[in-house]
Amino acid sequence: MAPLSDRSSVTSHDRTPPTVSIVLTGRNDDYGVGFEARFFRTLRFNHRELTSRGIAYELVFIEWAPPQDRPRLVDRVFDAVPDLDPGVCRWYVVDAQYQAALSLNPRLVYLEFVAKNVGVRRAAGRFVLTSNCDVYFGRVVLDALARGSLMDGVVYRAARYDLKAEIGDGNPGWPEIEDPANLDGRPRSLRPPFMAGGTGDFVLLDRGTFHEMRGFNEVYRVARIGIDRNFLVKALSMGLTIEDIGGPVYHVNHAGSYRLTVHDYEGREGEAPWGNRRWHSSGVVYNNAPAWGLSEAPQRQLAKGVWFLDFSWDAVPPLVDLRGVVLPVSRLGGPRPGRYVSRM
Repeated sequence: MAPLSDRSSVTSHDRTPPTVSIVLTGRNDDYGVGFEARFFRTLRFNHRELTSRGIAYELVFIEWAPPQDRPRLVDRVFDAVPDLDPGVCRWYVVDAQYQAALSLNPRLVYLEFVAKNVGVRRAAGRFVLTSNCDVYFGRVVLDALARGSLMDGVVYRAARYDLKAEIGDGNPGWPEIEDPANLDGRPRSLRPPFMAGGTGDFVLLDRGTFHEMRGFNEVYRVARIGIDRNFLVKALSMGLTIEDIGGPVYHVNHAGSYRLTVHDYEGREGEAPWGNRRWHSSGVVYNNAPAWGLSEAPQRQLAKGVWFLDFSWDAVPPLVDLRGVVLPVSRLGGPRPGRYVSRM
């Protein structure tokens, strides 16, 4: 299959494009501890709630650098989630050589946001929602998708509420998910201008603008923590609006998660498996190469709705390509503190 051009949206569809493409990424080696069980449970729940509301969606899943000696997730997911229609899914398996070629930090074994860019680049929906495989979508989020009143050029964010780890052991419904007693910590709110906090669990934006931004930062490949916040910095630098969609998503806490282990690396942040969280993610604007999202990677179809991205150095972005920084307007003498502009 030929590489994508800079303008192509990706694989052609013989059906009406979905309202929203939900981009998720994972791997078959239990990366993240108990990953598969959490993924299958949240997928069952979200699929049920999306379809019950008549939301036309597609699942774009990036199976990032899976070991070849284990069954792939795509070979297990439809048995684990019998109600999931293969016709609404597109699966991209990415050659493990991309992880080795792209990572600039030996402790960083999963380039989450490069993987998400692979899905964003290939999404077909009018809107694209990037999330994670242990997140339940809340009622307000689902209702907003069902109403169809989302606007182009607006980055929609949802606050992340953390659930106690044991809540994910069964198949929880709304009573368990929405019970305040099951929260692991106080509910958090989003604060302007960034509306950050758990951003990797929920970014919703129209596909055209997502493509104009060229996805998440692929230039800084030393850390994955902060890449989601850095996306919001770029959005503000481009004059986009960032809005709270009005309700939360629910994340299942688990062993090894950033929230539960961040303090284990206090004073030695450079050793953290997510990279040093103290990099200047709030002040750098990135410009990805035109071939962002591994769009030049050779693709071959393995089965209906399943593709493999073979390795090619032509698809690997430049090592360094930082082009600008973001400065508060107040520092430039502007009248509206909190607004941000790009200085090239």
